[in-house]
Amino acid sequence: MGKKIKSLLILFLFALSCCALFWLTGSRTPWTVFQSVRGKDGVSVFLGDIPAENYDRMGFTRAQILYVGAEDAWLVGTDKGELFLFDMTGKQLWKRSLGIGKLVSLAVTGDGKLAYVGEHSADGNLYAVNVHTGDIEWKHKAADYIGVDSQNRSLPAPVHIAVDKAGNAFVNMYRFVMNKDGRRGYNGRMIALDPQGKFLWKFPKDETIDSWINWCDVSDGTERVVIATSAYDFHPDMKYKKTLYIIDKHDGSVLNETFVDPVKPFNNTVLRGSPTFSADGEYLAGTGSDGRGFLFDKNGKIVWWRFLSKPAKVDGSWINASGRDGYIRPEGVIFSTINTFNRENWQLPTPVEHPSNNSLFVFKLDGTYRYQYRALGTIENIDFASEKLAACSVGRNVRTHDYSAHGALLLNLENGKKERFFHTEGPCQAAAISHDGKKMAGVEAPAMTPEGKLIGSYRLHIWDLRTGS
Repeated sequence: MGKKIKSLLILFLFALSCCALFWLTGSRTPWTVFQSVRGKDGVSVFLGDIPAENYDRMGFTRAQILYVGAEDAWLVGTDKGELFLFDMTGKQLWKRSLGIGKLVSLAVTGDGKLAYVGEHSADGNLYAVNVHTGDIEWKHKAADYIGVDSQNRSLPAPVHIAVDKAGNAFVNMYRFVMNKDGRRGYNGRMIALDPQGKFLWKFPKDETIDSWINWCDVSDGTERVVIATSAYDFHPDMKYKKTLYIIDKHDGSVLNETFVDPVKPFNNTVLRGSPTFSADGEYLAGTGSDGRGFLFDKNGKIVWWRFLSKPAKVDGSWINASGRDGYIRPEGVIFSTINTFNRENWQLPTPVEHPSNNSLFVFKLDGTYRYQYRALGTIENIDFASEKLAACSVGRNVRTHDYSAHGALLLNLENGKKERFFHTEGPCQAAAISHDGKKMAGVEAPAMTPEGKLIGSYRLHIWDLRTGS
C-alpha cells in the first residue's frame, strides 16, 4: 500500500512540474525548450538519439528542413519519423510523431499552411500536416499505388514532392524489387493530389514504372511536370527507358519523352536530384550521375550540355564525381557534383579525388562558364534566399575523411564567394535559409569514423547571419 502511495505521489509531482513549466513557458511540450544550447554563432537543439552510421556508408542519415515564411519558423523532419516546428530562437512550437519510418521528403504549399511529408515504411505514407498546429489533415499510402514486399524489405516511399501555386502535390513514389533471376528492379509511379487530399491522377495509369524515379518538378508557367529516371541497373528489356518524361500537370498525359544518350563508361544517363524548372517554366536544369550538366527546354529537348566532371581512367578504374542538383536562378544555371566514386564498385575507394568533385558550377543561360566553387565535402543540398544568397549543407568527404569540412556554407551566387561558414562536428545533412537572408539553419548527423570514434549528434542548428564568425 505504501509503495502505491509513493508511486502516485511521484506521478503527481511530475504532473505538477509539467504544469509549472507550461505556465512559465507557454509551450505545449515545455520541457523540450531546455534542450536548446546557445553558442557564440547561434542556437543548437538536440533532435533525439539515433544510431550513428558508418562514415563511409553509401546510404547515410537523412534530414529534411524548410523555412516557412508564414510562421517565420523552421520545419524539420527526421530519420526518427518525427516532424517539428521551431521558431527562430530554437523554441519548439510543436512536435508530431508521424510513424515508425524515416521521413524522406518534405514540401510546403506556397501559403505556408500545409506541409506534405513522405515516409519510408511498410505503408509509405504521404502525410498532409497543418503547419500551424502540427495536426495531420489526411494521408495516402504509397503501398496502394506501387505495392509492398515487407518480407524482402522492399518498402515504398514518396521519395520526392513538388507543389504548384494552387497547393496541388505531385509525388514520386518508389520501391526497389528483386527479380527472380537476381536482377535488381524498380516499381515507381507519380500521383497528383489536391490540398484536400483528393486524388487527381496517376502516371502511368494502369501499371507501375520499371525504373527508379527519384525526382520531379512542376511549372505553373508552362503547366508541365517533369519526371527524371535514375535506373543504375539498366536493362534493354525495360519499358520505361526514357531519361525524362514531360507530363501535363492537369491530367497526367505524356507531352514528350527524352532519352539522353550515355557517355563512356556508363550505359545509362541517370538524373537523381534534378532537373528543375526555371521560374517561367521555359527551361530545365539537370545534372547527370555521369558528371554532365544539361539545359533542357520545357519539352525536355537538350539546349546544351557541359562536362562538369569528365570520367577518367586511373590505375585501371574509371572515376568521376557524380552530378546531382540543377537549378536556374537569376545568377545563372547552377549544377552540383558530389564525392569521387569508383565506376566499377561505388563502395571501393578511389586512388585520387576528381578535381571537379564536391563542387558547385554556375553557367550563364547561353552556356558560358562563370565559376566553380569547390567545397571540402559533399554539398548535400542547396536552398536559396530572395537575392543572391544560397545556403549549402556540407557533409562527408568519404575519400579524404576531412572532418573540418562539415558545416553550413553561405555562398554569394553573384560572385561565387564564401560569405560565411559554420562548422558542425558531424556531417551537415540539410540546410535552409530565411527568405530575407538573415537566418540560416542546418541539421547535423552523428557518424562513426573508420577509427571507431563517434563524432557529432543529431542536432538542429540556427545561425544568425548578421553576427557570428
